[in-house]
Amino acid sequence: MRLRPSWLALAGLGVAALVSLQPATAQSMINGFWSPLGNQDSYHYLAGPDPGDFSGLPLTDAALKIAQQYDADEFEMPELMCRPFMATYAPRAISTMRIWETTDSQTQDQIKIETTMAFSAPHRTIWMPASNHPYPSASEPHTWQGYSTGKWVGNVLWVHTDHLKPGFLQRSQGLPLDDKTTMDERIFRYGDILVDIMMISDPQYLSRPFIYSKLYAYIPQGNMDPYPCSVHNQVPTPEGYVPMRLPFYTTNYNEQFAAKGIPLEAARGGEQTMFPEYQDYLKTLPPNPPYEQLRADQQKQLDEQSAIAQGKTP
Repeated sequence: MRLRPSWLALAGLGVAALVSLQPATAQSMINGFWSPLGNQDSYHYLAGPDPGDFSGLPLTDAALKIAQQYDADEFEMPELMCRPFMATYAPRAISTMRIWETTDSQTQDQIKIETTMAFSAPHRTIWMPASNHPYPSASEPHTWQGYSTGKWVGNVLWVHTDHLKPGFLQRSQGLPLDDKTTMDERIFRYGDILVDIMMISDPQYLSRPFIYSKLYAYIPQGNMDPYPCSVHNQVPTPEGYVPMRLPFYTTNYNEQFAAKGIPLEAARGGEQTMFPEYQDYLKTLPPNPPYEQLRADQQKQLDEQSAIAQGKTP
């Protein structure tokens, strides 16, 4: 079969047109409602990890000292009840997520991508190159969602976030993140599954990036209810009470580790606990003190802290 040059030219134009449409297809592929899959690392969801279990986390000594003084009752303080999840944690929580885009009416280029979550309603904006949105100055206040910029690399959305308020790495553990924290994400769709790979860096509290992935399932006819948060006293406490642990009381060990005979050193975390070969190192550690002794030491410290808080001499 012979093809005339005119037909070849038209075919070439058709291929070029299809290629030019590919970026627009990638731009819209993550829009919609997404439900988190709870079968992935469910230990970190709902109530959060056990207090004192920092295994597998690349913590610095400074982060560990702060976490050991943390009191989970802090979440009952009225000032913190309606605090939204920050951008470094909201995508990892169990909550439906909605994603939508804004495009230029003339060029159809993507201006921004916005997300919100059902729980605590954190609203995040990811500015795309076509927006030419100015980067915030150093004097502008940091926010819970920070400042995010994105770009498409093939069908993968690359997002960089900084300008964040100080927050936490893991809920219920008191692991801190400071205002120099940054997060880089790779977001892509695989069929009806959305993958968000997060890489969180903090030069003060993390010795290397904390890497975490989250999976979401597409909801064809999704919706999201409003999240009206109201402050109320869930647990009766004296007015002005601030939960805390005194700096010199840092025994906060993980009871699950102690009860199962796992060396307590592993619960302290550190980048060495991230790798499989750490299991061989655990075999060289001496056994823990008797479990009942650990419980008694912990209770003694709690009693002493309570006495000091009431102005008594322990």
